[in-house]
Amino acid sequence: MSFLEHLSELRSRLRNGAIVFLVAVFVSFYFVKKYFVFLTRPARMAWEISLAGKPAVFHFASPTEPFWVYTKIAIIGALLFASPIIFWELWKFVAPGLYKKERRMVMAITGATAGCFLGGAVFGYTVLCTPALSYMFSFAEKFNGFEIQPTIMMDELVGFMLAMLLGTGVAFELPVVLAVLGWIGLVSSKMLWKFDKYALILSAVVGGVLTPGPDVLSQVLMAGPLFALYNLSILIVWLIERGRKRAMDDLEKGDSDGSSKGLIRSP
Repeated sequence: MSFLEHLSELRSRLRNGAIVFLVAVFVSFYFVKKYFVFLTRPARMAWEISLAGKPAVFHFASPTEPFWVYTKIAIIGALLFASPIIFWELWKFVAPGLYKKERRMVMAITGATAGCFLGGAVFGYTVLCTPALSYMFSFAEKFNGFEIQPTIMMDELVGFMLAMLLGTGVAFELPVVLAVLGWIGLVSSKMLWKFDKYALILSAVVGGVLTPGPDVLSQVLMAGPLFALYNLSILIVWLIERGRKRAMDDLEKGDSDGSSKGLIRSP
């Protein structure tokens, strides 16, 4: 294909992805209130734990705030549902220029990246969000003559939830990043193991940065899986090194066998 033909192919792939995304946006607007109910479920559970007997109430500060909140949720939901087709269109454009081994590697990295991100988001949604919000809602107290009550805005709540899910999703990409670095030879399992004692402290720091809540509980709940993922990454890099060493040994063994046969056949 010529350069202009490549541009035409890329344009058609991007057009198909854009059409799928726009259709997904319109469909998401139909289900956007269900998305909002699902997204705010950890907050409502935390409300019931910390403010027993009071129904969860979420406010909006301006007449347009609910519309923009629903629009944000619809776009993000459409991007999630349309992303497999969009990536497939881009893959069909890139794949013909790759070797078979490179295609397998790209597919493996893409699948691992998507799986780790979804796993992290599910972990944040099911494990992290409710305890963190319960702690923050617990500051609502009654005193002699007055009380402190939360006023939760829709936009701020949705922003908190999205930041929490994004942070945990990105944090769970650690094994993929270290595995790629180990595969290209920038890090080794021995090097990672020596850094393990510092990784615990670094996990606590990163957990505090990635969690939007200031409470210690959410930071600990984030730091623990991060440290476990780091040690899992050490195992993955060690397996990559072991497989590479075995392949090199087989190659050297094959070369030595070939040389021996050649020597025997020589007059």
